[in-house]
Amino acid sequence: MIYEKELCAPVLRHRTARRTLTLFGGAESAIRANGLHFRETDRGICCAEGAKFEEALGAGDLLLTASGHVLTQFIYRDGALSADGLRFPLASAPHTVLSYVSPQGATMYFAVTDADCFLLTADGEAERVMNGAKCGCVHGERLFFASGSKLCWTKPLSPLETDIALRGAGEVELPSPLGDIHTLVSFDDRLYAFRERGVARITTPGDELSYRAEELPYAGGKIGKGTVRPCGGEVLFLAENGLYCLGEGKCVRLSGCGDAFADLTEAVTATAGGKYYAAVRAMDERCIWCVEPARRSGHLIRMRAEQLAGGEKLLFSEEGKLYSLTERGLPAMRRRECVLKTGPVFPGLAPRNKFLDGIMIEGEGNFRVEAKGEYGMKRAVYGRAGEMLRFPLPVRGRGFSLDVRTIEENACIRAVVFDFREEVAKW
Repeated sequence: MIYEKELCAPVLRHRTARRTLTLFGGAESAIRANGLHFRETDRGICCAEGAKFEEALGAGDLLLTASGHVLTQFIYRDGALSADGLRFPLASAPHTVLSYVSPQGATMYFAVTDADCFLLTADGEAERVMNGAKCGCVHGERLFFASGSKLCWTKPLSPLETDIALRGAGEVELPSPLGDIHTLVSFDDRLYAFRERGVARITTPGDELSYRAEELPYAGGKIGKGTVRPCGGEVLFLAENGLYCLGEGKCVRLSGCGDAFADLTEAVTATAGGKYYAAVRAMDERCIWCVEPARRSGHLIRMRAEQLAGGEKLLFSEEGKLYSLTERGLPAMRRRECVLKTGPVFPGLAPRNKFLDGIMIEGEGNFRVEAKGEYGMKRAVYGRAGEMLRFPLPVRGRGFSLDVRTIEENACIRAVVFDFREEVAKW
């Protein structure tokens, strides 16, 4: 006996679904995306900062920013430290420059090396005034320096007076099993010492017999030397476990800013305009990672920075050229695309098979959108925001991964609309 066979096609229901996006975290209801040269703004996810050429750099030029009362930017080149038209001869590049404004309003600069500390005079000379140190900072009315576990300070209101005396200059040993001090920071009227694996809040009464170091709760692993930066009313730093912030007497990890996608080893950092910048490797290429602590957000700027210098504005070097950042623009060199990628997005309420017929970007600009499901090939469409872009063939899957690209600096994405058919019955 032969039974009649009937092929039953699936029943499909047409649907649309609108989803917003967020970079590296953020709102739970939004699609989590990883972006290169996109940043999150009040308008949506938009093209990131651009670059303005400033000047050519030599092979051995080094960018430095003074810390303390004035954030002056310096360049060390050809055996001299240069800023504002002045050149200060130095046999070797300093690792720290401190700026101190006297009660009379005069600005004094100190270039610090491991062996020596030099006063940069108004007539362009570098005069040795005291021993060097591993790190230093301006705190209150004094200069503070540290090497190993030893903390030294100058006389209040007289940074050139280093004779040890009561209520004058002094020094104290602050040993700790957490390692040597590699960074000193003046923050919130307190002095903080960052060691290899810990952070201490130091009481500085002026009498060395009363100095004490209080270790703060911290379990983030080794703290990166050169990554500790005051920024936007907090102190940010990089550690083995990610990005951390010091505020209100405690250290907490800042998640959702993109540190999970960046290689933080050997990062070069700076701060400018209340933002924290780090030259890192992320998403398989060198770029600048920007963190905005006030927004608790971060983004990647597609510039292959080698050096950074903070202050009033960010400066960075790339392939022998010095650049500053602009409000918006495409990457400075080579690959000029802004790229946004997502993991699988499930636009329907149930994990059923779907056929993605089209997609629309809400926002501004022209885009290339590539979608891939679990089955079959990925498909791409090109078009303007606000238009439903139809794939040449449907993309099949329960969820879809997106790759969105643009080469327009005014591009912005507010949301994504999926146009699809979803199975409502079995075969």
